Amino acid sequence: MNVPGTTKTIHHHFADFICNKYNCHDDVLKAIIFCTSYFTASGHSCLSLETIANKTLKQIMYDENIDVDDVTFPDIDILEKYLLECDAVTQSAEKPKPLVYVDGNCYLYRYFTYENIILSLFAFAQEYSIDDETIAQCSKTIDNLQTKGITFSDEQILAQITALTNRLCVISGGPGTGKTTVIAAIVYQLLRTHPECAIALCAPTGKAASRLMQALAHFKDTYVENNRTIIFPDQTFTIHRLLGYQKDALEFYYNEKNPLPYDVIIVDECSMVDIPLVAKLIKALKSNARLILVGDKDQLSSVEAGAFFGDICWGASNYSYTDTGKELLRYCNCSIDNTMQKSNPVRNTIVILNKTFRFSADSGIATLAKAIRNNDEKVVLDVLQNNFGDVEFKEYDSLDWLYTSVQEYTKTCYSDVIGQTDIDKAFQQIANICILTPFNKGPWGVVAFNTIIEKQLKPSINDEWYHGRVVMVTANNYNLEVYNGDTGIYNGNDNMVYFKTADGFRKIHTSLLSDYMPAYSITVHKSQGSEFNHVVLILPHIDIAYNEHWKMLLTRELLYTAVTRARKHLTILGNKQIVLDMMKNPTKRTSGIRQRLWVM
Repeated sequence: MNVPGTTKTIHHHFADFICNKYNCHDDVLKAIIFCTSYFTASGHSCLSLETIANKTLKQIMYDENIDVDDVTFPDIDILEKYLLECDAVTQSAEKPKPLVYVDGNCYLYRYFTYENIILSLFAFAQEYSIDDETIAQCSKTIDNLQTKGITFSDEQILAQITALTNRLCVISGGPGTGKTTVIAAIVYQLLRTHPECAIALCAPTGKAASRLMQALAHFKDTYVENNRTIIFPDQTFTIHRLLGYQKDALEFYYNEKNPLPYDVIIVDECSMVDIPLVAKLIKALKSNARLILVGDKDQLSSVEAGAFFGDICWGASNYSYTDTGKELLRYCNCSIDNTMQKSNPVRNTIVILNKTFRFSADSGIATLAKAIRNNDEKVVLDVLQNNFGDVEFKEYDSLDWLYTSVQEYTKTCYSDVIGQTDIDKAFQQIANICILTPFNKGPWGVVAFNTIIEKQLKPSINDEWYHGRVVMVTANNYNLEVYNGDTGIYNGNDNMVYFKTADGFRKIHTSLLSDYMPAYSITVHKSQGSEFNHVVLILPHIDIAYNEHWKMLLTRELLYTAVTRARKHLTILGNKQIVLDMMKNPTKRTSGIRQRLWVM
């Protein structure tokens, strides 16, 4: 790969280093090593040889800014031979080498180790058994809660019992299926039977952790009688804070040698968690700790490598419960799918919540989300014909029209925030609407939209800060206790930015904030873990067919995530064909977890 040094990326340098160290200078082998590094940095946990076989290096590169030679890859058998003959490659984690080759996938050693740690969790699935006493106690508590006005679906009951009878439980559900209600109920169940149980609740972002704390407090205040023996957790964590992030340290404070002091760890919004972070969390568990993973398998995956939650949940649609698991299904009145021939004990640990409590039967938002998930073009087009009261679709053909529309939303939705003197009401107002887009930059990016909005909100104000300004933190600040994705509102009366917490507000002077951006419009990625009464999703109005970067970004999962941020009303500005193209373009993330967990 004879690329000039001035244009080389870290992937070029990595391939050069490995080939020089291990004296392997073949261009094809160097290109394989380059691709392994490049694909890992692009969100995959490994390189599948199927991806590159019989193609040129330029064909598989989706970043046109990276300069590469036009190396032609041979078929898989020859590619495999290249790797197995290279001294830099091992086929076992017990023999550390820079690269690992297993089952057609080439890994950086570290990422193969991460996958092994995650897979080790499912050894617990083999230990699955039904504990009649635990089930009886759980059922009694559920009956007690239902007398106080809460209604559980059969799947929610199954989720609670599964969590209480297994050391590992995975719960996935779409918007409004009651995931946070189940989390709170599980906490209550555990504390009723084991008051001394130490429980930690966490999420990948500060915003998601805060929402989890609010849901827990609401459940306790609404459904739990005043009982001094039941002490609910008084805080939630980001995963980084739970593990004890240490600046400039190679490891978290809590790790394999210094495990977390909790009996139960509950992780929400797991689709957002990357492979390295979940592996480090698993390594930090006590030997007898219980782990409960909760999320939406159909949402966007993490920005960093891997899609571990989707890979784990994949088997729920392809494998049946074992006979022991089916006993529990019958107990909870859940339907049993007898069409699946193969059973797998891992399936017993996974509960899929399907019943929605938020949307009515005639909800366009719920109908659209389900159709996107099922790749149902006919139903998607029916919703886009504006046949539902809660979904509005508008096609446009110019940026001028789009920018004028953004100005109109500013007048009707954001102007009141600027004049609001009550910060609590200001937070309620910004929860009413959000303009979402897939892009950070460019004509459809948040930078462009926020510039338009701020120009209209403060035409005669030259200062950066103005009363009611809405900002979002873009990097974790552990000293200030504000985290990536946290939203704040500036109060001109005291020169402070207010951040909502479970028990009030955290106030931070503007001079202390360093990483932030206006947050009237945010990317769909940044919206994960949030909900708004009205979501305006802006998509391009031109074809994406020949733009590889766009095709990577405009995926089914991004569309589904954007749609499901809306609670009451959804407006899509864009092009019908782009919506359909996104629906037909599922995210493809290469990993060995799905194959090694379910297929082998």
